[in-house]
Amino acid sequence: MTSRNRQRSSTIRSRSHLLRAAGSAIGLMLAAGAGACETVSTGQEPSPTASVTVSIPSQDPRGAAEDAALDAYRGMWAAYAKAGLTANPDEPDLSRFASDGALKTLRNGLATYRSKKQVLKGEYVLNPQAAEVALTSSPVTVTVTDCIDDSNFLVYNLSGEPINDVPGGRQSARATVTNFAAGSWKVTSFGVQEVGSC
Repeated sequence: MTSRNRQRSSTIRSRSHLLRAAGSAIGLMLAAGAGACETVSTGQEPSPTASVTVSIPSQDPRGAAEDAALDAYRGMWAAYAKAGLTANPDEPDLSRFASDGALKTLRNGLATYRSKKQVLKGEYVLNPQAAEVALTSSPVTVTVTDCIDDSNFLVYNLSGEPINDVPGGRQSARATVTNFAAGSWKVTSFGVQEVGSC
């Protein structure tokens, strides 16, 4: 190995050490740039390339809890919209994203619509935020706040006609999302206020 190659190898090892220590997006960009250097042909066999390993730090527990809780919250409303198409209180995705009081509320509402021969169609506009994270509680819980816009989520009869032409609107909502065994996050309770509350 020539002194130039030894110096280059030493520089790459030093850079790799610094990047692992930094563990940031800047480090990732530097590593990508280091690997993108062009190769100059000398007419000799190319020397083995040095690899640069970058350790990406894992997400902090609070951020991971917030993300998982928000996914479960959005999943619950998507499952409810899906179940609403046929007013099916036994839609399997409901229990995938909701439990306890939240699941009971959703199922009871759907059963009521079904008994009246009504269905739900349209979509919600959600804007959930993680308001509180209780990492030290057992189980871990996250409080989610939202301003749901259900202006385009209406009740129809089975022939497809709207029950009334009064649209919904923006409603303040608050939910508790709980981390059950094996990282299974579910909404366990929620409340939605009147139209115009947010």
